Amino acid sequence: MILCQSAIGGARMFFVLGILAAAASSANVPADDALANITAGHLLCSNPDATTRTCTTIDTYSLAADGTITDAGELMISETPLISLTTTAIVHIENGAICGTMREADLLNGKVRLNGELLPTDRNAAVVAKLVEKYGSMFGRQACETVSLIDGKLLKFGQIERVDIKLPGKPVKWVAAGDGYKVGPRAPASESQAARQ
Repeated sequence: MILCQSAIGGARMFFVLGILAAAASSANVPADDALANITAGHLLCSNPDATTRTCTTIDTYSLAADGTITDAGELMISETPLISLTTTAIVHIENGAICGTMREADLLNGKVRLNGELLPTDRNAAVVAKLVEKYGSMFGRQACETVSLIDGKLLKFGQIERVDIKLPGKPVKWVAAGDGYKVGPRAPASESQAARQ
């Protein structure tokens, strides 16, 4: 989620692209090829938990006939209660990275959910206004996220234009829309270990 993820606790996404010829099957798409995965209709799940099928962020990409890529990204803001923010932005691929300019309008149009339910309009506006106030200094800057396969692990690295901060990589996974992943907290460590045994 380029617009907000880089600003809210981590690294939150323009160049017109041609649509790749036939979409390859999931097995044939390299995990570190963002455009190929976007073209194949995959969603990008950050901090995936196979036990609960949850992610801290899910980016759902739409590729238009003219090559325009739209990213509808949902970001978990709070685990308890579960609060998430969804924003929509235009992104592009630049040197293999997913990039976009952080715009105030995109955040102002954001939708906040509490335990999966949309907040009423007035409460939504109040929460978004606080986020705009807090992260306004990031507007107008390009943020990019690179997905890299390192030592067998798929990691996402974020960078914000004119911000000299090296953000750590976070684990990610490309998933299909029908895989049942949603934004939510990870399982406690004990449950995750038990599920792997």
